[in-house]
Amino acid sequence: MSATTPSVRLPVRLKVLFSTGDLSTSIPLAIIMFFQLYFLTDVAGLRPDYAAWAVAAGRVWDAVNDPLFGLLSDRIRSRWGRRRVLLLFGAAPLGLAFMLMWLVPPLDPVGLTLYYAVTFILFDTAFTAVHVGYNALTPELTADYDERSALNGYRMVFSIAGTLGAIILATVLGWYITDRRLLYALVGVALGLVSIVPPLIVFRVTRGLTATAPQRPLAFRQALAYTLRNRPFRLVMGLYLLSWTTASILSAVLVYFASYHLRVPEQANYFVLVAQGSAIAFIPIVVWLARRLDKRRAFVIGTASWMVVLLFIAGLRPDQVALGYLLAALSGLGIATAYVVPWSMLPDIIEHDQLETGQRREGSYYAFASFFQKLGTGLAIWAMGQALARTGYITPLAGVPLPVQPASAVQAIRMFVGLVPAILLALSILFAWRYPISRDYHRAMLHELAEREA
Repeated sequence: MSATTPSVRLPVRLKVLFSTGDLSTSIPLAIIMFFQLYFLTDVAGLRPDYAAWAVAAGRVWDAVNDPLFGLLSDRIRSRWGRRRVLLLFGAAPLGLAFMLMWLVPPLDPVGLTLYYAVTFILFDTAFTAVHVGYNALTPELTADYDERSALNGYRMVFSIAGTLGAIILATVLGWYITDRRLLYALVGVALGLVSIVPPLIVFRVTRGLTATAPQRPLAFRQALAYTLRNRPFRLVMGLYLLSWTTASILSAVLVYFASYHLRVPEQANYFVLVAQGSAIAFIPIVVWLARRLDKRRAFVIGTASWMVVLLFIAGLRPDQVALGYLLAALSGLGIATAYVVPWSMLPDIIEHDQLETGQRREGSYYAFASFFQKLGTGLAIWAMGQALARTGYITPLAGVPLPVQPASAVQAIRMFVGLVPAILLALSILFAWRYPISRDYHRAMLHELAEREA
């Protein structure tokens, strides 16, 4: 199958089965986004700055890991193809490494910091293999501008559903298990096992649907240079990094916001469920906006609405919990936009690159997208940890009621809910406004590629 193949609507069955692959990345990523920092500080007992550096170590590895996997995947020759082989052999290591991240071995703080850094690096390596392999298959399934938006709509329904399912599982288990270390260990084992299955489903249903490898791949340095100088790609990665960092910041700070500002720690997960559930409902609207207008304008509209909602959330008083649920629901449009639109832009960029290089290099582009996604999550958790450490955050003791945090720590938490995300989203809109690939531009690219092939 080629990117220049005439547009064909994908069967719903294929869209659904292919979209299950997002569960293998959304489930572990959701738990990491929402609970990793909280787990390291309030369950494993690390100081916030120690926890932040344990996470940062994995992000340093990302700088090598993600581009390397992407460039390698464009060169793989195997009986299972360039991408599918990564799903076949990456699924089990992904689940097993995720389980190890949620154990608390009997080590001192330095030993624990090293343990979580190493297990996170192991997980991240397997995550990259599966994430790159899966996402790089998307452009090979359809070349149609709008069908890609629809396919990514299906994918993001599963992605957000995976997030919801993971949080629901953690919430329900928390009703019955009071030992938080046991709770997180069980969540890690259960979700690690679940994460192994979706890549194998995608491996099965994409048999015979993927493109062949190029005969003469670009040299590593040349491939890297072409990727980084692709202007539409730089713009999409700019808006994606900023919007995903916003989502990651909110995921990491929400449990602190509910616990120490609203003083309803038992309801923290419920706010997440409302926001993510609302995002699923808004996905068809985002896809419709992208069809009706274009992807760039859909991103601007959804992101601008998100900025307004977040500023209102930051201004909530502790007695306005009910209003908090309403605002969480309204944030769904912005969350759905951050999930759907950047990923539907990326396949179009690959045709832009093909015009310049004459090759299909999905692996390189999706690897960098994976890097920026994880970089956003890492920056959010690192910044939150450092901010809490510098504002006098009190680490809770096991079996002791939550402490009353100093006003400086609570103020930092509120800033990370409102002002900081609003600034990031405003910058992401600037990147989106300059994005050049419209529907007509993309149609012209496919026409030129078809002429070259003819």
